[in-house]
Parts: sequence; C-alpha cells; structure tokens
Amino acid sequence: MRLFKEVTSRRSAILILVAALCAATIVFLAIEITRDLRLLSSARSDNAQWTLSQAEVEFLDFQFVVEQARNSSDPDLASVRREFDIFYSRIRILARGDLYAPLRGVPEFDRALTASLSALDQMIPIIDGPDQDLTTALAPISEMMALLRPAVRELANSGLHVFAEDSDDSRIALSYTLLRLGGLAVCLVIALLYLLQHARKVGHEAKTRRSEAEGAFRRLNTVLQTSLDAVVVANKKGAILQVNAAAEKIFLINANEVVGKSIGEIFVPDHLRDAHEAGMARHAADGSKHVVGHGRVRLEGKRQNGEVFPVELALETAQSGDEDIIIGFLRDISPLVEAENELVDARDKAVAGEKAKADFLAMMTHEIRTPLNGVLGNLSLLEDTNLSERQARYTRNMDISGKLLMAHVDAVLDIARFESGATQSRTEPVHIGHLMQDIVDSQLSAAEAHGNLLEWSWIGPSESWIEADPSRLQQVILNLVGNAIKFTRNGRIAIELERSEGDGSGQIEIRIIDTGIGISEEDLPRVFNDFESLHAPLEDGVAGTGLGLGIARRFVEAIGGEIGAESTLGEGSVFWFTFPFKRAEAQLDSTPEAPTLEARALTILVVEDNEINLHLTNEILTRLGHEVIEARNGQEAVHIAETQAFDLILMDIRMPVMDGLAATKAIRDGNGPCKYIPIVALSANVLPDARDRFTAGGMSGFLGKPLNRDELQIVLNNVSGSKDAATAAPKKTEENDAIRGFIDRYLVESKELFDWLDTTPDDLSAIADRCHMIAGSAAAFGQADLREVLVQVERHADAGDQPAMLEAIRLARKAWKEAPEPSVG
Repeated sequence: MRLFKEVTSRRSAILILVAALCAATIVFLAIEITRDLRLLSSARSDNAQWTLSQAEVEFLDFQFVVEQARNSSDPDLASVRREFDIFYSRIRILARGDLYAPLRGVPEFDRALTASLSALDQMIPIIDGPDQDLTTALAPISEMMALLRPAVRELANSGLHVFAEDSDDSRIALSYTLLRLGGLAVCLVIALLYLLQHARKVGHEAKTRRSEAEGAFRRLNTVLQTSLDAVVVANKKGAILQVNAAAEKIFLINANEVVGKSIGEIFVPDHLRDAHEAGMARHAADGSKHVVGHGRVRLEGKRQNGEVFPVELALETAQSGDEDIIIGFLRDISPLVEAENELVDARDKAVAGEKAKADFLAMMTHEIRTPLNGVLGNLSLLEDTNLSERQARYTRNMDISGKLLMAHVDAVLDIARFESGATQSRTEPVHIGHLMQDIVDSQLSAAEAHGNLLEWSWIGPSESWIEADPSRLQQVILNLVGNAIKFTRNGRIAIELERSEGDGSGQIEIRIIDTGIGISEEDLPRVFNDFESLHAPLEDGVAGTGLGLGIARRFVEAIGGEIGAESTLGEGSVFWFTFPFKRAEAQLDSTPEAPTLEARALTILVVEDNEINLHLTNEILTRLGHEVIEARNGQEAVHIAETQAFDLILMDIRMPVMDGLAATKAIRDGNGPCKYIPIVALSANVLPDARDRFTAGGMSGFLGKPLNRDELQIVLNNVSGSKDAATAAPKKTEENDAIRGFIDRYLVESKELFDWLDTTPDDLSAIADRCHMIAGSAAAFGQADLREVLVQVERHADAGDQPAMLEAIRLARKAWKEAPEPSVG
C-alpha cells in the first residue's frame, strides 16, 4: 500500500509538471504564431504593392526608350522590344495572377487594366513586325503611351488602395484570432488542471479496482480449479499454456508436464489429429473460426492412457497482452451418451412394439375375418333353406352374434386406422336431411324394439346440400344414436340439428337427446375414452367394447369439429357435436330413371385357396344367377385368364404357388382377354395400408371377408352396368346335404394335412400355406382350438423357427383328435 501511495504521488507531480510545460508551450506558440502571421501578411502585401509600383516604373522605362528611339537616327529597336515585353508581362501578371484576383473585382482597377491590355494588344503586331514598320510607328506608339499613362497611374493607385484596406482588415482579424487563441490557452490550462484532479481520482479508483480485480482473479482461479469441466488455455499455435485440476483428472495428465506441449498431442485422438492440425493452421493463418465461438460441439477426446471417450467442447478466444489465446472448455459426456443410447434403444423397442401391434392387428384382422366369412356365409345360406321355427331362431341368434363380433372387430380396426395416421377426411356434396332420415330409418326398428320413440328435426333455419364427409358423419351419428338406444327404455330419443349463420359456410351442431339412465357427474369426463364402459348392460342388452364414443371423438376431431356430453343420472343425456360446413350446389339423382338396363348374368372367376370360402362364394354368386369359374391359386388364375374372357375376377390375396398381387400383376402385364377387366381383392385384412397396397398392385376394388352381400351386389351392379341386381330367385330347397358335403370335404382335407405333416416335409412355406387354409375352415366349423394351433404352426413356419413349428404341429395333431364334431351351428 505504501508503495502504491509513493507511485501515485510521483504520478501527480509528473502530471503537474507536464501541465506547466503545456501552458508554457502554448504561450510560446502564441507569440511565434503572431509574429509569423504578421510577417506572412506583410510579405504578401509588400509583394503586391511592389508589383503595382513596378508596373508604373516599367511603363516609364518603355516610354523612355520609345522616345529615345524616335529622336535617334539609329533607333535601338531591340531595347524598345525588350522594354515592351517587360511591361507587357507585368500587365499580364496583374490580369491573370491569383494574388490580384481581388483587385480585378474593383471597377477602377479593372477599367485601367482593360485599357492597358487593349493598348498593348494593339502594339503587338507592330512590335513583332519588321524593323522598318516599327521605326515608322514609333511616333504613334509614343502618342499612345502618353494617352495610356493616366490608366497605368490609376492601375497602381487603385491597387495600392485595395491592398492597404486588405492589410488593415487582416490585422484586425489577426487580433481577434490571437484573442481567441489566448482564450483557448486559458481553457486548456483549466482543462489540464481538471485532468490533473481527475487523474488523482482515477488513480484512487484504479487502486480500488486493482484490489477488486485481484479478488476477482483469486475467485475466478478458485472457480476454474474447482470446476468439473476441464479448462485448457493455449496460444494461437496450439501450445498449452495452462490447464485446471479438472483437466488433470479427466485426461489423466499432470499440468506441469503438459505445459508447452501441443493440444493435439495431449487431448486429440490419433484418428482426428490431422483434422485438428489443419484447423489450427487455418486459424493461425487467416483467423478462421470453424468451432471457436459457436457454442458446444460434440467430438472425441483422448486420455493419457489412450482411452478415447466422448466430450463436449466449447472454444473462445481472448487477448493476453499482445498475444491471442484460445480457451477450451471440455466436459466428459460419457454418462450422457450412454443414457442417450439407452433412450434410443428404448425408443427403437417402442417403435418395434408399435409395429408388432400393427402387425398383430393385421394378422388378427385376417384370422378373425376368415372364420367369420365361413360362419356368416353358411348362416346366409341356411337362411335361404326351409328351417323350423327353432332352427330359424338359432340361426338368427348366431347371425346377430356374428355381426356383433364383426362390429367389435371393425371398432378395433377404426382405432388401428387412427393409430396409423389414416385420418384424412374426404368431403363431397351430401343432403344432410336425407342422411338424417336414412339414419333414423335404419335405427327405427331397434328403437321401437325397446319401446322408444326416435325422431329428428331442425331447430331454426335448415340446410340441405352441404360439403361434408358423409361416411364419418354417418358413423358419428350412428354411434351416438346406437348408444342412446342401448341405454333407453320406453322413452324418447330426439335428434336436433341447428346451424349457425354464415355466408355460404358455417357450423352445424347435432344433439342426440335421450331419456335414458343418464351418466353420473364424476363419470362424464371419461365417456369418450377408449374401452370405457360406464354401465353394465340393461337386462336385455349386450355389452359393448367401449370404443364407440372414442371412435366418434376421433372422427369429429378429424373433420375439424368438437364433441361433448351433458347428463343427469336417472334422467337422460345429451350428446352433441359440431362440425364446419360449406354449402354445396344441389345434386341431381345419379340413378337414371329410364331406360332401365336389363340385368345380365356375369361370368366371374373366383380365385380362393380355402375350399370352404371358395364354395360359399360360388354358392352366393350362382344363386344370384352368375356363372362362376374357380381357381385355387394365383398361377392357375393367370393361366385361365389368358385363355378365357371374364366380366369380373374376385382374387384372394394370400394363396400358395402365387399370391393374389403377383397374379394380378401377371394378368395386367400380359396380353390376355382379362388384361383390363375389374379385379377385386378378397381379403380379411381391411387395414388402410393393406387396401392401398392392393390398389397400387393394380386391383380395381376391395371386398372384405366375410363377404357382405350388399357390398358384393354393388360391385356386381357396377360391372353389369345395371342399377338392379341380377335377381335370379334363390332356391328355397333343403341344402343340408350341400353343407354336409362341405363338412365331409373339410374332414378329408384335414386328414390329408396331418398325413402329409407325418412325412416331415421340408418346405416351410408349403406348411404355412396348407395350415393357413385348414385353419380358416376349422374356425368356420366350430373347431376353434384346432384353428388356434394351426395358426401357430403357420406363424412359426413363416418365421423359419422349425423347433417351435414341430411342437405346434404336435399340439395341432392332438387338438385335431380331440376336436368336436364339425358343424355350422
């Protein structure tokens, strides 16, 4: 501290001395400047006045030599010419010199100068002419000189007068300048005194700041030494200047041993060394900063023992005196990278799980719908036979159960469709009133069966044709109305429609109001969740999957609307949803009224490897009056299609030898008569991606299994070009023998399968195909356990897992021996 005071006092004395020297210098300079200005001003004025006076003297000299030459018998013409040139040059200086520009602005001077130049210009031809002419003209020149003398005198006098006034003005201005200079000097002295005081204050502050800086440095050094991040300081060439304790610990180095060594040698792995050296060379050459100042980057570092590990690096530059330094902050992120890898692995497993779920849904779609095809198809055939009252009741109950099972499957598939992202809405013109009436008509019998009144109406102004997605709109309303019917007995179900005003567009709200059992307040927020069934079924009701309202919510959100519910337990519920719409132009009925095309029988190729499904499809089409040709695999279908023309091909997808997509491509690529005819896919896989794949493979349409007669009829009508079905009357004859024939064929095929499996075949693909075919028939004839193990055989064969497949074959043979008698009831 004492030393600091001595230094500060010494600095103050030096500042005072410097200030005194500055003041003395200012005074000295002021005196010198004043003298120099006076001398410069006087020299300029004297030079101008001398020139003006000299012009008059030179005029007299010229006049004198002219008179001498005029009175001499031998005139000295050379002297005349010399004196003329001297006088003429002097006048030209006055006429053109910058020094005399102010004079030429004075009227008297300008007038005298112009007269002198004019006279001299007249003499030039004579002066420059022959001697004889000059001698002759000496008398006229003498007379002109006599006339010019007053002008030359006026020239000198007016110029001297102007310069005298200019000199006085300059002196006055100089006096003011000196006064200002004196004032400036005083101000400068005051400023110096102030600076001296400020310097003393700054010195005190500098002392304080230095003390603070020393404290901050100690704290910063403590922070760096205790930091968990490694800190490395290097010069521009990459030589290490300093490292902290964390760097020693992370990189297993000793600070004293690495100082002065290259960063690349100590910290950079061998495989990154060249890139590091190139980057350091670029930075040293042109200051380029590819990493410096760009935040944290990930790369690899090297410990002293050679271990390479992931690090996070941030680089910054700073100045240390005249030297540029680079400061690196490094963090060991090995645990972080390991955790990230675990997260990525978990994500991959989750994605794989989602894919497995989607694959499972696709497989279940096929496996559930295949036996349903057999069950519902046989029930459809049984309904057309002569049944007793008891048999009719059993058949009806089985049909209801089968269709309910199909509804549950469709509900799950709707969820799968949304999970796969297939939520794009398609709008088209739809008459909202007709749509509502169709829904009410379709649900009226179900409502009346429970003693309910079902009706719909507009509240306020109505709408007719709108742009909307009719399928989704219909699905939402059907789900809500079906839900109301399920929980309402001997009551009323009202559907109210109300639109908001809009210019060509707006919003429609649909409310389904019932007088049913209602929903408690605490349960109301959960009604739109998946798999939520808040009530047990009524005494004559059937429990649902709890998916209907969840699907309705998804559909409403997909069309840009909102959905909600209000309810009072024991009094009833109101389910509502809104959706945006735009008005559409009225559409004409697309069904022609006349002439009506006559229905015609079609020639149809049915390609199906499952005998039961093949015969059921054949039976349905034959009874509708169409001619059916059968093929049991894709290769057989291609061969038949190359030689015979058909109106329609119904093509199964999964078949032995050649599947349906390959067969479709072969028919489309060939030149047979069926190249351009409709080919409709038959599949139990009804997921959106499967339908898209079928369409991309060249198929014209899709029919899900089990076959729906209405959907099949639409396809047949489109092909035949008729709005009416080919209406050959179904035969109301006893067909139990035909069904018995199906069962007998199934038993034979099952025995053939197990006899063939006893030969231990090597073709896993053939095993999967044959088990797949028998599994579908087993489900159709009520042997669910056998179907289940055959599906396992098929799955293991497809996966190439031979040990698991052999075990599944053993279980399948046991299930076959223990299976109940096959039946369709």
